[in-house]
Amino acid sequence: MLSSVGCRLCRPAYAGRLARPRVMLFDALRSRSMSSEAPDLDELKSKIEEAQAQLKELDDKLKASKADLQQATKRHQVDLENETKYGYTKFALGLLHIPDNLERAIDSVKTDDMDESEELRKEVEGVQQVRHTVEHALEKFGVTKMKALDATFDPERHEAMFAMPMPGKEPNTIFHVMEPGYMIYDRTLRAAKVGIAKE
Repeated sequence: MLSSVGCRLCRPAYAGRLARPRVMLFDALRSRSMSSEAPDLDELKSKIEEAQAQLKELDDKLKASKADLQQATKRHQVDLENETKYGYTKFALGLLHIPDNLERAIDSVKTDDMDESEELRKEVEGVQQVRHTVEHALEKFGVTKMKALDATFDPERHEAMFAMPMPGKEPNTIFHVMEPGYMIYDRTLRAAKVGIAKE
């Protein structure tokens, strides 16, 4: 009976002695765990910063790629529009001899001759109608005749064949058109051959 009571009285002290090392061991493990986690946290932060930097770089490259794509698309669209508008430039240039010849035919007939001959006058009117039809057809494709007479000389649109003093005309004013010029939309299809006034 005493021995069993004694044992029960001794248990708390014995248990306490065993508990203290366990607590110390737990504290040591916890301290070691915390000390080992610190480098991992720094490494994690470093990796996050590195990933953020890579994401930013990728985002910049993506924006640059989008901008390049937009520019390429725009250039392609402009090329298509130019091809549509100016693709037949050589063909249109080759057709200009038709209105040129009609114009020469009309100019070659004197007014007095037309007054004397009704038949000649009707022929000239027929040629004028054909010329008008041809010019109208060219206009549908953006080809228009320049109005060079009395305009200021423009080397982008006019070709000066000669220059001479002309009373009442400012220098570089076109006073004579030897061959009419033509535009195709906003470009010069053929420069007008002109005579200009000089001082």
